[in-house]
Amino acid sequence: MRGELGQIVGLVTDKFNDPNPRVRYAACNCIGQMSTDFAPAMQEKYASETVPRLLAAMGDSHARVQAHAAAAMVNFAEEASKTTLEPYLDALLERLLAMLRSDRRFVQEQAITTIATVAENAQSRFTAYYGAIMPMLLNVLEQVTDADYRMLRGKAMECATFVALAVGREVFEPDSARLVKLLTAAQQAVTDADDPQASYLQQAWARLCRLLGRDFEPLLPVVMPPLLTAAAQQPDFAVLAADEDAEAQYAAEDGWEFTQLGGQQVGIRTSALEDKLEAVELLASYAGDLGSGFVSYAAQTLEIMVPLFRFYYHEGVRQAAATAVPVVLASLRDSGDTATLRTAWVAVCDKYISVMDDEDDDAFATQLFAGFAEAVGVAGASCMSETQLVAFTDACVQLMTRYLQRMQERAAARAAQELDEDDEEQLLEDELIEGQAVDEVAKALHAVLRAHGAAYVPVFERLLPLARQYLQQEHDPAARQWAICVFDDLVEFTGPASAPHAAEFLAAISAALRQTEAPDLRQAAAYGVGVMATKGGDAYADFVLSTALPTMLDMLARSDARDTENIFATENIVATLAKILRAYGGRMPGDMHGRVLQTWFAALPVSNDEEEVPGVYEFLLQVMSERPEALVGGGAGAATHLVKVVAEALALCTLPEELAAALVTLMQRTMAGLDDAAKRALWDEIPRAQQQALAAKGLI
Repeated sequence: MRGELGQIVGLVTDKFNDPNPRVRYAACNCIGQMSTDFAPAMQEKYASETVPRLLAAMGDSHARVQAHAAAAMVNFAEEASKTTLEPYLDALLERLLAMLRSDRRFVQEQAITTIATVAENAQSRFTAYYGAIMPMLLNVLEQVTDADYRMLRGKAMECATFVALAVGREVFEPDSARLVKLLTAAQQAVTDADDPQASYLQQAWARLCRLLGRDFEPLLPVVMPPLLTAAAQQPDFAVLAADEDAEAQYAAEDGWEFTQLGGQQVGIRTSALEDKLEAVELLASYAGDLGSGFVSYAAQTLEIMVPLFRFYYHEGVRQAAATAVPVVLASLRDSGDTATLRTAWVAVCDKYISVMDDEDDDAFATQLFAGFAEAVGVAGASCMSETQLVAFTDACVQLMTRYLQRMQERAAARAAQELDEDDEEQLLEDELIEGQAVDEVAKALHAVLRAHGAAYVPVFERLLPLARQYLQQEHDPAARQWAICVFDDLVEFTGPASAPHAAEFLAAISAALRQTEAPDLRQAAAYGVGVMATKGGDAYADFVLSTALPTMLDMLARSDARDTENIFATENIVATLAKILRAYGGRMPGDMHGRVLQTWFAALPVSNDEEEVPGVYEFLLQVMSERPEALVGGGAGAATHLVKVVAEALALCTLPEELAAALVTLMQRTMAGLDDAAKRALWDEIPRAQQQALAAKGLI
């Protein structure tokens, strides 16, 4: 349909003038759905056709058409850029304010929801409308107290806090105390389990916390008790005979869902599970926003969170808990209470590892290892006992062995041509999910190596048989890449202590540098060689200079070295040459050193791999300070190349301020040595976009 989208939009918008309100209502609904399904094309290409129509429909004589036009505006605004929506803000807010004065409650509710979405989109540009909107919302919370209007009040809470976030604390400050007082009163008044205000209150408090930061702390005694209760609640179950009427006793509208199991009906109230998920996510939000200000609730929160790793009733709750735990631990770290952090971490670490050891859900395993890696980073150096290191490593081996078996089974099935189109699609989906899990296992190992350094080397031996198997997967570059990345981390964080295990990997790294089919694998190998040069010391000098360096020079000489698919691998090689010249340059014969240096200089610029950019240009500055003739002693051509290289780095990369200033000075000094004609010719060779970027950054 995307190719016919313009024609379809025209057909639908024509129906906004239909005399039948049901047709107009359907047209609004259609535009709303298309705004979601065809974003961002709908917003970028058809705003002028759709937004004016929706604005007109928001003033329709039929209330339901008004409400659905405003609802469609939510769909549109959620995916629209600020610049797309800005020309319509005046007319849009005028319509929405008029809808707020409607005598139909559902129209008022929808108007408030749409205002919240528009505020979130407009951000600071919503300040112009703050004075008209916020007093009306506060009046709703203050004056509309009838139980029938609880949903309206909830939406007003939502909208007021979205507006406050949009305009910022300074604009919101005069109304801050009043809104806090109203929310506090509302929280105390919520007593019914089905009161919709409860959920709106929790989200509203979280947005205020994001806005107020540490000034929100005095409100935690009001906010936290119901949130902790919701996070700790256990699921509601019901078991009925097969012939009983489940709906009569446990209505679907109350959140109950039933399934047939063993000749019985087993039911669970899923709405309570969603409440639990929301509470877990909000606890993480508070911990993240408050940092050490959350420390009074950290222990209680962890007591709730950690057991949820095995909360099999709801996958979202498990994932939210695994994500939340590192954030809560960080609040303990930020408080400076190292002893409490380490005590809490011991139990948390054991739980992570025990769940890793028998986890079969690949999606959750991904989240589990990601959370563990982050938590290790929070807990800090030497945070795991030898027993924990062994158990963690064994869990990694078990999971990665299972993935290896699956890889081999898929390869065998493909080789036997046993797969139809659906089978292949399923295998690709499985590979994607498993690939994400494999990446997170590597990151977790990275975190453990960073935290323990050489102390992990004896435990690393438990990984070697598995790594050897991964390196042997000739037809699966991703498998070989995983093993090489793990070795890269071993060298980076254990230095020369890694050398006894190098023989397992060096031949594979050499082969990975030479192969041309998998640029990501080549990039991992090149990065590893750079780590050997910077961290490995004498133990790796012979391999780096005699084997890896000639291969990398050959790869740089290839005509496709700077093709899109190869650029990151190539830039990693360029960065690695700089590391080799720094670490082992003194071991190279004079002519070889000069040749490698010139090859490195000719291979510049590096501007795509932002992680490697600073080191590359720091080395350039070092050479130009110590031996400028080695790079630009050959005449104007070398000087021109230098200026173009530096200009691209300054224009396209985010550099540390001191490094950027030094590069600007180098560029200016180099250009000062050229005559005016050469300067003009050189400047004309620099792409217009780079010139504009340099000007925008104030560098020229």
